[in-house]
Amino acid sequence: MSETIFYRCEICGNMVALIKSGGGTLTCCGQAMTKLEANSTDAAKEKHVPVVTSESGKIKVAVGSVAHPMTDEHHIEWIALVTGNKVEITYLKPGMEPKAEFTNYTGDAEVIFTGENDEIVPNCEGSPCNFVNRSQVANEVTVYAYCNLHGLWKANL
Repeated sequence: MSETIFYRCEICGNMVALIKSGGGTLTCCGQAMTKLEANSTDAAKEKHVPVVTSESGKIKVAVGSVAHPMTDEHHIEWIALVTGNKVEITYLKPGMEPKAEFTNYTGDAEVIFTGENDEIVPNCEGSPCNFVNRSQVANEVTVYAYCNLHGLWKANL
């Protein structure tokens, strides 16, 4: 997957992540949406660059080497993971910790449902079953974080 592009409407605040670029102009409220450019270095007192770690098949994200404020006036609205062929977003609200956790898989997977002793169960209704995702760990990971005051930030793992 190439770099994910985010757009914002300057009138109503709508945001979109571009899934496929086919040309043309994205519009909202009668005008062109603004393409968000991700920052990756932070000179501000409050840290915005996502701090990304990988352990045991999980990607852990904390926004800033010093926790980002999460007040009504200044907070991280969302954190997005882009890897392989998937985009996954965790939405945050004031008062929450500026953190997210994702699984580190490409999305190219053989997905099966298993019952007791890993027997394959095609339909789990009425039977206990587990979800098994046999995937490859993603090598290229980009994490984005959006601050309501200071915009879009990113880091690569």
